[in-house]
Amino acid sequence: MIVVLSSGQGRTFEALARKLPAGAIGDVISNVETAPVRAKARALGIREQCVENADYPSRALHEDAIFAALQACSSFSVIALLGYMRIFSATALQRIYQRWPQVRIINLHPAPPSLYKGAHGLAHAIAVRAPLWGVSVHEVTEHLDSGPLLAYRPLPVLPTDTFESLRERAHPLEVEAVVETLETLARRSPT
Repeated sequence: MIVVLSSGQGRTFEALARKLPAGAIGDVISNVETAPVRAKARALGIREQCVENADYPSRALHEDAIFAALQACSSFSVIALLGYMRIFSATALQRIYQRWPQVRIINLHPAPPSLYKGAHGLAHAIAVRAPLWGVSVHEVTEHLDSGPLLAYRPLPVLPTDTFESLRERAHPLEVEAVVETLETLARRSPT
């Protein structure tokens, strides 16, 4: 089972939820009270929780609350960061992996991992007029967007592309990359 962490619209989450077998995604945790992903989860009958950043005076306390939210989730083998706009500290990652040693934490990244680190990869591709870009899924480690690559989809940047047009063309590739990653992880999982 999968737990999705998301901060925003939830487009990839929604597409994934519609593509995967019913029940594959057990829970959604958001860190933004008003994030549309929350309503999308409820509409799909998927349990959702919010652990709002602003409710915690420090990163450590917020990560403690995320950990508590994970403990309240159904059994899971994957935590998928799909538009989750927070970076886990090394301490938080160690704590998660100690509590759930078989869990894999994956991150959908809007860039080729060797070319751009951070949240604004598609905007960067437009700004530098990169002829070829891509979307990737990698395993989460303590180093930002540097974990082992699990899936990659190339994405040409057209001379006429805007951020919006590139984002629209990237979206189905993001879904494909996440599905491929989940299928690969399921095959590797001990039975």
